[in-house]
Amino acid sequence: MSDDVQALVDALAAELDRPTGVDDRHFRSVAYSSHPEGVDSVRIASILQREAPRRVTEWLESLGVQEATEALRVPANAEFEMAARVCVPLRFDAVPLGYLWLIDEPEPLTDEQLGEAGRYAEEFAVALYRARLLERDDRRRERELVGQLLGLREGDATLAAEELLRAGHLVKAPTYAVLVAAAPGEEGEAAPDAVRVRLVDAAEQLRRAVAPHHLLVLVHGGEVVVVLACTSPGESTRRAAALAAAAGGAEEGGRTLVGVSDEFATTGALRAGYRQARAAGRVAAAIGREGPVASWGDLGAYRVVVTMLGDRDPTDRIPDSFQRLLAADEGPVLIETLERYLDLAGDARAAADLLYIHRSSLYGRLHRIEEIAAVDLRSGEDRLELHLAVRLWRLAGLGG
Repeated sequence: MSDDVQALVDALAAELDRPTGVDDRHFRSVAYSSHPEGVDSVRIASILQREAPRRVTEWLESLGVQEATEALRVPANAEFEMAARVCVPLRFDAVPLGYLWLIDEPEPLTDEQLGEAGRYAEEFAVALYRARLLERDDRRRERELVGQLLGLREGDATLAAEELLRAGHLVKAPTYAVLVAAAPGEEGEAAPDAVRVRLVDAAEQLRRAVAPHHLLVLVHGGEVVVVLACTSPGESTRRAAALAAAAGGAEEGGRTLVGVSDEFATTGALRAGYRQARAAGRVAAAIGREGPVASWGDLGAYRVVVTMLGDRDPTDRIPDSFQRLLAADEGPVLIETLERYLDLAGDARAAADLLYIHRSSLYGRLHRIEEIAAVDLRSGEDRLELHLAVRLWRLAGLGG
């Protein structure tokens, strides 16, 4: 937040000789004065955690703090180890921007002191509103540049990267990565508004948890895209897990999946990184891979398949040999057998053990596969075709 707000906090605290703080309208700490020893637990928690504890904010809301239009005395609360306070709502043109907090003990603030706080409140509101506009403009430009960097908006990616670094939106770092968070649903179906809001809020929580200018956020359709400046090995995977956890569970339309790209030494590779992260999430959703985080580097042969596919429908690429298996009455059993057999590189004993059948039963199923699909499983070409077909089938979401 702007230096003006901090300067006003320091000036008012000195004038009133009271600990003073300013929160935004979500009770997140914006600025605070130096405090004497013995400051209460709630202010300490707000400073250390950068926001008030949830049970405290719920209590404050019950007192009508959010609806207040003038100074409101908040009594001490022994349960929270919270001293008495005066809350002065900060509004500009009736727009709620935050709260000015003044400790109201050991002696209550006088009417004269409250009047002085009210005059300062007008300056606080102007400073907060100005900072909000500047931040909004800054974020708007940041989003435009990130879109150009990743190929999601018209513009030169190289110039966008240069401006992001030059203007301080993004720091120079050893490596960079892209995270794509989405809640998978039906193909082509837009994510519910509540899902998008939850994802955006989770990304903003992650932004606050990392050092300034190490993370950029862009909302693109039903996805939330994060560009991350990485300063330690494996940071992209850790941040992806935190993003998924902050986004929560499946209450509003499906589990959240976060795709993670490789880490790159330059921002110039992040356009490819976006494609990697997006593909990783989509593959994980299609094949039912467990866990909320899917890394491009862990996809194995699927990386080759999705790269060749691009944006094309995998269903249209499934070969006739496999289509014949799909159409057969015993197709589900034969396809499961084929997939296990091929994934185990043709090891009949291991495949039979995995399927809990005798090896002779396995050979019988393999023979039926050859008959129906019109293939020879001793042929490397035929085995490769069928193995790719299984991958395409999975990507198409037809594998259940």
